[in-house]
Order: sequence, then structure tokens, then C-alpha cells
Amino acid sequence: GGQPLLWQHLFWFYSHPAVYIMILPAMGMVSDMLSCFARKPLFGYKPMVYSISGIAGLGFIVWGHHMFVSGMNPVLGMTFMVATMMIALPSAVKVFNWLGTIWGGQIHYTTPMIFALSFVSMFVIGGLSGIFMAATPVDIFIHDTYFIVAHFHYVLFAGTAMAVFGAIYFWFPKMFGRMMNETLGKIHFFLTFIFLNGTFFTMHVLGAVGFPRRLADPYHYETFRHLLPMNQFMTWCAIGMVASQVIFAWNFISSMFVGEKCGRNPWGANGLEWQAPSPPGHGNFDFQPVVYRGPYEYGHPDSDKDYYPQTEPPKPKSSDS
Repeated sequence: GGQPLLWQHLFWFYSHPAVYIMILPAMGMVSDMLSCFARKPLFGYKPMVYSISGIAGLGFIVWGHHMFVSGMNPVLGMTFMVATMMIALPSAVKVFNWLGTIWGGQIHYTTPMIFALSFVSMFVIGGLSGIFMAATPVDIFIHDTYFIVAHFHYVLFAGTAMAVFGAIYFWFPKMFGRMMNETLGKIHFFLTFIFLNGTFFTMHVLGAVGFPRRLADPYHYETFRHLLPMNQFMTWCAIGMVASQVIFAWNFISSMFVGEKCGRNPWGANGLEWQAPSPPGHGNFDFQPVVYRGPYEYGHPDSDKDYYPQTEPPKPKSSDS
């Protein structure tokens, strides 16, 4: 006596906000890394905070875009379509503020930085494909195709996973007091970047021509048989992408024991955690930190360095004689 449509509403009411729960922390980590390695303050800090609030709020009223072909009321579908398109606005605020952060900066292309930059570019691709899917007339044709799979993975793997990889390379020295190998890190990045785009961008192409998901043997249908080479290409790229993570695993484990030892602040960052020992001891700090400024004061005119730690006292201003 259950209602399948009600079950779908209950399922997606939880499951869609879960996507934002996974990606919002990644956005925060990317903001920290971009600001640090561009040696510039985070552009538009307050709009970034407001946009996170907007994404968090709108994320709870867009679940119905998964159900455009489920038979729900078309008026309700129109409401979900508008709400889904609206969530692109705070997301765009974050993207343009990230671009503003790196614009004109003295960019250090470290392994964490290139992972953070790739997050921005991959998030844009995933977001643009999401705008197509938000429109009910378009979604009717691409629903349950590889286009949906491609969008999801561009946002969650090409987006979130790349940000998490960058964050591991960034905060690893603080956790273990040793640096991860930069050469292996860059090899890991480029192989992952190439193979993931080979896998998921090809899915966009297949989905646009109507290639379905969730079929055990889609080539049972003659209309899809000419697409077999593209599917084989995707498969090999997916295998290469997974195999590339062996480099990361080796780099992570070996660096814990034989990585180059580092001090408290190997990246020249401003945040409080970089003033604690590496790795931090009990209670984190071996002194009582006093915070004098925000965490993004890079290139500050009052500092002789291109960074200005939060705990560094301001210089006394010279009085006019």
C-alpha cells in the first residue's frame, strides 16, 4: 500500500543535500589553498560566506529535479526547475571570487595549488552541465543517460576528490612533520587529471546522443553498437585513473617515514594551525596564541614577507618627529 512517488520524495530530500554536504568542505579547503599559493587575500570574503549560506539553504529545496520524469505535478516540477537554476548563482559567486583571488597573484604551482586549480575548472564543467539538466524539457531527453553520470562525477569526483587530494598534500606536513614528494605529487595529478577527463567528458558526449545507463548490455540494441569504441576508451581511462592512485598511496605512506622534514610553516601560510609544531602536540600549541588579524593577509604592506601570520604582533607605528 506504499506510494512510490512519496518514497522518491523522501529519498531525494535526504540524498540531494548530501551532495552539498560533501562539496562545501572542499570549497573551503580550495579557498585556503588558492589564497595561500596566489599570495593574495581571499577575494570577496563576505560574499563567499553568503554564497555558502545560499547553497546550504537552496540545497534543501531542489531535490525534485531528480524526479522530472517521475509523474509528479508539472507545476511542482517548474518550481524545482527554478530553484535548481537559482542555486547556480551562489555557486557562480564562489567561482568568480576564486578567479579574483588568483588574478594578478604570484602563483606558486605546488602540488596542492594545481589540485585546487583543477577543482575550479572541473567544478565549472560539472556546473554548466547541471544547468542543462535543470531545465525540465532538456532533462526529459537526457534523464537516465550517461550525461547524468558525467555531471555527477565532474562535481563530486573531478571536483570534491581533487580538492581533497590537494588538501592532503597541503596539510600533510602539519600532520606528520614531513613533506610529501612534489615530483610524485605532480605525476599523480596529471595522470589523474588526464584519465578522469578521458572518462567523464566522453560520458557527456555519449549521454548527449542518448546512451542509457543501468543496462547490463546496451549493445544488445543495434542503435548503440557504433558507440562501442567510445565506451572501450572510457573503460581504459577509468582503469588508468584508478591505477594512478597507486602513486598517491606510495607517496603518502613512504613520506610518513622518509619524507623531507619540515618546520612549522613550510608553505608560508597565515592560519593559526601553521604556528603550531609539526606535528602538533597535546593541546596543539606550545604557546598561548594571540590573534591579531584574519587568516588571508597575504602581501600585506606592514609585513616584510609576502605573508603575515595571525599571531605576529603588528609593528609599532613610528611617530612623526
